[in-house]
Amino acid sequence: MARKPKIRYRIVFQQGKSLTKTVVLAAVVLSMAALLALRGAVMSTQSQVEALRTQAAALEQQKAHLEEKVSMLGTVDGVMLIAQEELGLADPNTVIIEPEE
Repeated sequence: MARKPKIRYRIVFQQGKSLTKTVVLAAVVLSMAALLALRGAVMSTQSQVEALRTQAAALEQQKAHLEEKVSMLGTVDGVMLIAQEELGLADPNTVIIEPEE
């Protein structure tokens, strides 16, 4: 069997009009500029998402703390805690010793 010769391709750029070259170059440059702008927008959005995730985590902690306080409101211990912390009251059976200055 005869061996088939390898086919080689050669790309030759012909002399074209300078207007066509200018339009292609402008399209390439504008495409690159658009891609850079999109990259900047994506990076900005990613940083905003990270900030919102951090804020959401802080709000979740605050929510858990508030839920704990709400659950204590109806109990005797909760009422005593509020009386001590927010109103400065003490249990009548408690002896308060204040150091002299």
